[in-house]
Amino acid sequence: MHVNSVTKEYKGTEVLRRVSFDFKRGEIIGLVGNNGAGKSTLMKIIAQTIPTFDGTVEGNSYVGYLIEEPKLFNNKTGMEHLHYFSKIYGNTFKFSEYESLLKGLQLFDVLNKKVKKYSLGMKQKLGIVISLLNNPSYVVLDEPTNSMDIETSLEVLQQFKKMANKWNVGIFISSHKLEDIETICDRILFLEKGTILEEKQLNNKNQYIIKLVFDKTSDLETFINRQEFGHIIYSNDKTIKIESTAKNTEVFQFLNQLGIKLIDFNTEKKTLRNVYMHKLGGEHHETKY
Repeated sequence: MHVNSVTKEYKGTEVLRRVSFDFKRGEIIGLVGNNGAGKSTLMKIIAQTIPTFDGTVEGNSYVGYLIEEPKLFNNKTGMEHLHYFSKIYGNTFKFSEYESLLKGLQLFDVLNKKVKKYSLGMKQKLGIVISLLNNPSYVVLDEPTNSMDIETSLEVLQQFKKMANKWNVGIFISSHKLEDIETICDRILFLEKGTILEEKQLNNKNQYIIKLVFDKTSDLETFINRQEFGHIIYSNDKTIKIESTAKNTEVFQFLNQLGIKLIDFNTEKKTLRNVYMHKLGGEHHETKY
């Protein structure tokens, strides 16, 4: 899929501004941003529920989606929903194709119960299965683990991984549970005020965020010019933060070689939550060290 310079306005206000990215089948992309950043609008455009916008989206002819709450019928059973929505998509529901997923989502034993007896989490899981009934190349999931406890969320996330690998489905997912995003995604798009602020691959190369506070600005400048520990994510006249795999002893050995002393030094394991706070929250909203 190719999202090319997508722009969307509502009543003269630009909600999305020239958003572009590529998306492969079998890949899981996380979408992160503050409320009002344009996440739901972007997802609806990809899912073709918002038809008018500037720019283009190519390769989204077969997209399943769960955006907002699933639209279910209280007096129909889970199984009746699966047959009903398959028929709407022009297909016949084949239980054998979805049996493993239904068991993995713990829906297998409640399929013959009416949806009005389902918990919110069970309804959400049924909505996820429904989003796959049109045999999509891509699926768009907005807050899919909403209303689920931690254990259930983890079970659902593992099913997403299996879906991406087994069915070669591209998954586009947003969540306020940043730990969910971090658990399964291959890369992250940071959306802020309708634009992609940054795109980040999730890997194990940069595992720590290191904060150094120098006594003199000149020492900081020397460190910046000489260091090869990692990517600088923040600096001011005496403070710097870098993403790095370096151990503390390596950093201190390097500082000793330069004859530099520090006022303060802190290290924390890098998580998506603190990366998010740095990217979208800024220095004044960072997690405390």
